[in-house]
Amino acid sequence: MHLARIIYYAALPVFILTGFQISAQNLVRNCNLEEMIVCPSSHGQLAFCNYWYSPGPGTSDYLNACNNGSVGVPVNQFGYQLAHSGQAYAHLILYYPRQGQYREYMQCELACTLQAGKEYKVSFYVSCADDSRYAIDAIGMYFSTDAIQQSGLEQIPITGPVHVENTQGAVIDSKTEWVMINGTYVANGGERFVTIGNFQFNDNTTVQEFASFDLEVGSYYIDDISVECTTPILDLGNDTTICPYDSILIDVSNICNNANLVWNDGTTELVRWLSSEGTYSIHGTLGCNNFYNSITITHYPDPVPFLSSDTIICPGGTLELSSQVTFDEYLWQDGSTDPAFTAQTAGTFWLEATEEHGCSFSDTVNVGNLTAPWFDLGTDTTLCIGRQLLLDPMVDSAFNNFLWSDNSHGLTLLVEDSGYYWLRITNPCGDHYDDILVDTRNCSPTLFAPNAFTPNGDGLNDQFQVEAANIFNFRMLIFDRWGQKVFESDDITMGWDGSVNNSPAPMGNYVWIAFYEVISDDWTYIGQEEKGSILLLR
Repeated sequence: MHLARIIYYAALPVFILTGFQISAQNLVRNCNLEEMIVCPSSHGQLAFCNYWYSPGPGTSDYLNACNNGSVGVPVNQFGYQLAHSGQAYAHLILYYPRQGQYREYMQCELACTLQAGKEYKVSFYVSCADDSRYAIDAIGMYFSTDAIQQSGLEQIPITGPVHVENTQGAVIDSKTEWVMINGTYVANGGERFVTIGNFQFNDNTTVQEFASFDLEVGSYYIDDISVECTTPILDLGNDTTICPYDSILIDVSNICNNANLVWNDGTTELVRWLSSEGTYSIHGTLGCNNFYNSITITHYPDPVPFLSSDTIICPGGTLELSSQVTFDEYLWQDGSTDPAFTAQTAGTFWLEATEEHGCSFSDTVNVGNLTAPWFDLGTDTTLCIGRQLLLDPMVDSAFNNFLWSDNSHGLTLLVEDSGYYWLRITNPCGDHYDDILVDTRNCSPTLFAPNAFTPNGDGLNDQFQVEAANIFNFRMLIFDRWGQKVFESDDITMGWDGSVNNSPAPMGNYVWIAFYEVISDDWTYIGQEEKGSILLLR
C-alpha cells in the first residue's frame, strides 16, 4: 500500500496550492459481510461469504437473511439478533471447554498490504448469541503477512500479543446489543491477512456463565469489520502550478493490488504524465469503500514570443535585440548573459531566459540583410490611346515603403493617360527615386483604297494606291478578271500605274488583295486580310 508517487519534471520550485485529501479507507473487503457467493443453507458455511473463510476445520458460520431457517437473520439456530448493518453477519464459537481449547475463526485477505510504521484504526462489532452458555473477554484481531492456519480445532498459536483485543477482564455479555471492539495498530509492514477469534488459552480467558444451556459454548455474532489507515491511502498531491512545457508523473500503480481505479477521462492507466492544464480526478473501489481524489494543474504564464519578429540589418549597421519581457536570467546564443544583444551581421539569434519561478523559455529571431532600394521605371515612352502601361519596379514589399506620383502606395501603378510619373521607395537602409514621361497617340489601324483610277497621264488619279496607318508588314496583289496577277508590292507607298509588262492594261474591273499585321491589346502582331475591286478607266 503506497501513496501515489508524483514526480515533477520541472526546473523550478513547485508552488503548492490547496489540495483535496480523501477520507480514510476501509481496507477490509466485504467488511459488512453482505456480499455472498451463494446463500448459506446450513451450519459451517462461512466460505459462502465473499472473501471470508475459516482458516481451519472449525464450523464457522455465515448467517444471511436470504435464508429463512437455521442460518437466517435475524432468526437462526443460535438465537435472535438483527444485523449491526445490512442483513448478514458471521457466527463463531470462541470458547468450548468440554472440547478443550476448541476455537472457530474467520479470516480474509485485505485489499492493501499494510505499510511499515503506518497507524491503522481497527474495529469490529460482536454480540453474544442467545444460546451461548458463556460470555468471555478474549475476542481479538490478528494481522499476518501470510494466511495463518489452524491446526486441528484448537486455538491458533501466534507470535507476540493479539494486535487488537477486547479489554482484558471486560466480559462481553450483551445478547441484545452490538459491542464495538476497537484499537490502533502500527504495522510492521507487509501484513496482508486479518484473522478474528479467541487467541487466548482457556486459562487466560475470563468467563461469565449464564443459566444452564444444553450447548456449553461461548459463541458470538461478528459484523462490520474495519481496518483504516489514519493517513490517506490514495493522494494525488496538492494542486500545483508548473511551467508550460513541463510535466508531472503520477504513479498509482503500487497503491493496492486489489484497487479498481478509473480516471475522469475514462482511462485506467496507473502511470500517467500530466502536462495540460485542468483537473484530473480518479475514483474506484478500495476494500469496502468507494473513493475519490483529484489534482488541479495550472501553468505559469507563457511569455513566448518575447523577442521581436524577424527583422533586417543594413550593411555596416548594428541591431540591438532584447526581450520584451523582463526575466531573472538571460542566455544568448553566444553565451552572453546580458538582457540585450547587439547584432552586427545577419543570422539567426536565440535567447533562453529564466523567470522568477525557474521556468525557462526560448525564442528565436532571424535577421536578414537589407540594402537601400534600387529600381528603374524604364525610358520615356509613347502609349496608344485606349491601351494601358503597368509601371512595375520589380521590388517586393518587405521593409519597403512605396510612394507614387498619385500618392498611392501599391507595388505597381497602372497608367492609361499621358503624363509625368514618378516613384520613391524607402526602407531602413535608404531610398531611391525614378520617373518616366508617358505620351499617347492614336494607334488604331486604318486602310483606304479608291474604287477607280484613270492612268491617262493628266496628273490626276493616275495610280491606284492605298492609304494606311498603324499597320505593319504590308503586301498587296492585283489580279485581272481572268485571275492573272498584274501587280504585286510590299511597299505601301508604291501604287499601280495601270500597266502590265510595261504595256497599258485594258480598261475594266480588277481585284486587289492586301495582307498586313496590326498590334493587339496584348502587344502581339495579328495578321489581317482585306480585298476589294478597282475600275481602270482611260
